[in-house]
Formats: sequence, C-alpha cells, structure tokens
Amino acid sequence: MTDDRPDNVKKRVTEEWKTDTTPGERVRTVMKRTYDPQAVATIAERALTSETTARKHLDILTEDGFVEAVSPANKRGMWYKRAPRSVVLERAQQILDTTDVETLSARVGDLRETVREFEEQAGAESPRAAAIDGANLSGEAITEWQTARRNLKLARAALALADASEAVGNDTGSDERAEPAGIMS
Repeated sequence: MTDDRPDNVKKRVTEEWKTDTTPGERVRTVMKRTYDPQAVATIAERALTSETTARKHLDILTEDGFVEAVSPANKRGMWYKRAPRSVVLERAQQILDTTDVETLSARVGDLRETVREFEEQAGAESPRAAAIDGANLSGEAITEWQTARRNLKLARAALALADASEAVGNDTGSDERAEPAGIMS
C-alpha cells in the first residue's frame, strides 16, 4: 500500500523524474517554463542537479538559442531565461504540425486583411499607437487587433519554417492535420 500524502507523492514523483531523465533533460524542462531571468543556483535546484552541471547545460542551451544569458544590473553572475525566439519557433512548429501550408497561406491573407481593417478604422499602424492617439476603439477591439497581429506573426513564422524545411529537404508533418486553437479559428 502506498502512502498518498502530498509530501510523499511529491517525493516519489521527484525521485522518478530524477531517475528517468538526464540532468540535461531536466535543465531543458525547467528552462522551457522560465521566462524571467533565474540564477544558476535556482535552476539547478529546480532541475535536481548541481550548479556546475546546470551551468554546463545552460551554456549548451544558450549556444543553441533556446536560452538567453543575461546579466541583471542589480544581481551577481549570469542569469538565464527562455529565449523569446525559441518560443516562437516552437509555436510555429506546432502550427505546421497541425495545418497544411495551403491553409496556412490562406489564413495569413485573412489575418493581413483583418489587421489592415483595424489600421484603417483606427487611423494608426498598431494597437499601441491607436491607444496613444485616442482612437475610438473598444478594449475588445484593441484585444482582437493585438491577437490578429500576434497570430499573423506566428503564421508567417510557420510559413518561413516550412520554407526552410523544404529548402533542406525535411518533411514538416503529415497531410492529415487538425487546426490549432487561436491561429486557424
């Protein structure tokens, strides 16, 4: 019979994670959810490894562009966070895994038109500029415009990734694809 008290469950899960993964995998997993700079000691603790091992894997992840090394003004040493472009590339790949290029291209056209309509309506080239200029748009419209701009950027990144994959001869996924929430709806 197992002891299902929260502390014991957490301890078992932690032990299993440490047994079933390498230190490098654990550091990458921790960094996948680290958007604000963290000290090596904090990352090492979360990844269940030593600071030396964590630093070695963080250096590799930095070279790969998955992580950014930063030096906060009021902190000592190098701190690390997930690189924004790695998030974009991950999302672009998810889009490609679920959407064929023809559908994605059509969606880019639709999103361009939506963004253009907001620009014309507001007389500004961005939601921020519209807000500063005092454009007569509701908060909902501003949010919709921001979402359309973000989705357009992600869809363009996915198309660029598809082009790059095609250029090097990689398949981007199967032809039977589902639509991801947000971008294609």
